[in-house]
Amino acid sequence: MLRRCWQALFALTLTAVLLTEAAPELTAHAFYLLTDGITTVVTGSGPVERVGAEKIISVGAAEGGDVMLRPNQKVIIRHGESEQLATSQSGESVSALLQRAGVSVGALELVRVDLSDENSTLLEIASDFTYYETLNETAEFRTVYTSDYTMPKGQVSVLQAGQNGTRDVTYEVVYADGQLVSRQAVAESNNTSVTQTAKIGLLVQETQPGDTIASVVQTEDGGGYLLMRSGDALHFTGSMDVRCTAYTANVGKVGTRTATGTTARVGEVAVDRKVIPLGTRMFVATNDGSYTYGMATAEDTGVRGKTVDLYMDTYDECILFGVRSSTVYFLDN
Repeated sequence: MLRRCWQALFALTLTAVLLTEAAPELTAHAFYLLTDGITTVVTGSGPVERVGAEKIISVGAAEGGDVMLRPNQKVIIRHGESEQLATSQSGESVSALLQRAGVSVGALELVRVDLSDENSTLLEIASDFTYYETLNETAEFRTVYTSDYTMPKGQVSVLQAGQNGTRDVTYEVVYADGQLVSRQAVAESNNTSVTQTAKIGLLVQETQPGDTIASVVQTEDGGGYLLMRSGDALHFTGSMDVRCTAYTANVGKVGTRTATGTTARVGEVAVDRKVIPLGTRMFVATNDGSYTYGMATAEDTGVRGKTVDLYMDTYDECILFGVRSSTVYFLDN
């Protein structure tokens, strides 16, 4: 008997609502889903303007734009300290539901639509928001490089091809006074991209001025690679322990012209052509690591045996260098 009374009351009220909604000026009405499961009609007071699409923000969707609601969906409307329940109608948007529910949105307020819950939709109205949303985005593969001192500098050899995938990115979104303040990624998970692995070459023909040896890699044929502190690498075909001296032009009988007809300069050295052929390219460093002469070419003569005379700009440099035990690494010509 009580249920039939409720149904009769509901029918009468619904008829009144439909007649009112047909009037030129809409009066707010809302369908509320009560906790006892009985749907009834509550009449609001006064006309309510439709909420502009620019005021609607949707979690996990593009900013701005009205949002269509799923029909017969439980909707929670939260505005300040108040909270009310409604049921969406077929083909109803967020702005239309708020108008029907008699909810006014202030000049600095926005409507946040949270569709993440399959069982209900949250409409939160406020001027300040801080919330988190997770979006599934394209994840471009990254490339991890390993150095290869046997390959020319800058050359790349792919070992495993990369593949793009997807990733879940969580953003922290902050609104203040109805304006977006910040939106930044704070976490990432479930990345399905495949990392590309590749080798990148370090091998150069000449080192940078002032570069020194970090380590030496020997190969079975007597050659190897000089791994420089700059990251570059030099290939050498062999090496020799020598006695290094120093000389400069215009001291004594030393002129500016070398035995091969070139001009004496830093980077040109004198050798015994029977021990080290003229034209040989080399890298010179003292055995104790105290001095690195660097790149050099055998262009002059005047010494005997395993001695290399290093050209320097000034006589004072020559005196300071003196005589030092060194190693020359023979480079590719």
